Amino acid sequence: MTQHLTHGGLPDGMTRWQFFGMIKSARRQLGLSKGAIAYLKVAISRTMDEDFLPGNICSFWTSVTKIAAQAELDRRQIARIEADLIQRCLIVKTASDHSRRGGSRRNGKIGNEFGINLAPLIARVAEIQAAARKAAFEKEEAERLRIRIKKLFGDIRRLCFEGAVEAAEEILPNRRPSTIHSFERLKQVAEALEEVWEDFSAEVSRGEKSHQCDNSPALNTSKENINKTCRAAKQRDTQPVRTTPAQVALLASKPFQELIELYWSAVDNRGVLSWRTIQMAARDRADQLGIRSGVWRRQCGVLGEERTALCLMIADRNSERLDGYRVRDAAAAFIGMARSEARQGAVINSLLGELSDNVGGQRNGA
Repeated sequence: MTQHLTHGGLPDGMTRWQFFGMIKSARRQLGLSKGAIAYLKVAISRTMDEDFLPGNICSFWTSVTKIAAQAELDRRQIARIEADLIQRCLIVKTASDHSRRGGSRRNGKIGNEFGINLAPLIARVAEIQAAARKAAFEKEEAERLRIRIKKLFGDIRRLCFEGAVEAAEEILPNRRPSTIHSFERLKQVAEALEEVWEDFSAEVSRGEKSHQCDNSPALNTSKENINKTCRAAKQRDTQPVRTTPAQVALLASKPFQELIELYWSAVDNRGVLSWRTIQMAARDRADQLGIRSGVWRRQCGVLGEERTALCLMIADRNSERLDGYRVRDAAAAFIGMARSEARQGAVINSLLGELSDNVGGQRNGA
């Protein structure tokens, strides 16, 4: 048995078809074509359960002609798919291009083989799991974004402002988010429509606060406030954030922790938790809470991404508190906290200490 063709096996309890199901669901995240999925389905169907146990060889030696027939593709497509999967380090070809593929089993285990080895694919199971979790998250978020886009079109139409609907239709002419299948495109459309709504609603009722703007009150742009903010920003920049990404994850709400877990796998490969992971999770959590992307970007520009993420985490966690300090609206609390931090500085560090004590007391009493 050749050592480099063996593998460490799938996680306990995972079957080969569950493994394939994750690959199929994460096809876009992994950058695989539909043809590659059809090919891998044939590949796994030609293996046995014991091939996926640690220390075994997982391989198949079906001819290109038979693979093409079973996958309903032609031979040239199969050749291109195999070349692409080899380049992506997902499979290894152990047979030469013009040699006959073959192999043998002894007591259920593959003894020798000259075909296609799936060890590299199995070795990347953690990456595939993370991609599958991301795919599931994006699928759920995509539905929420489609609902949000429909609502934004309605809000823009009700402004009854000349040019508002035209501006929205330039972003999505058919007004049908169901026709968009790319998660990133849905996010772009939603953000662009939010900017249209904010721009035209400001023109319609400048200085007034409608029910749509509860989480996005107008900024105080007086000279006195600007000077205070600038002084606080200079003071804040000299004071490092007195916490770590791991502590943030510990203090975060359950939904926030789930997003951190998702990005921890995708960004940090489940190594040391980074601020980048916290920032990406915070951005998505803010979106879930209804905080407009324009508001989030403004606060990141004023406070920096780390402090903006901390404001979000504290406001979100305080919405779950059981004492008198519980907040009813996490989004509004985030806005207020971010503005206080911009004006005064050092607000986050004091609130973090108080929140840590509160969480610790709740856990000790549990």
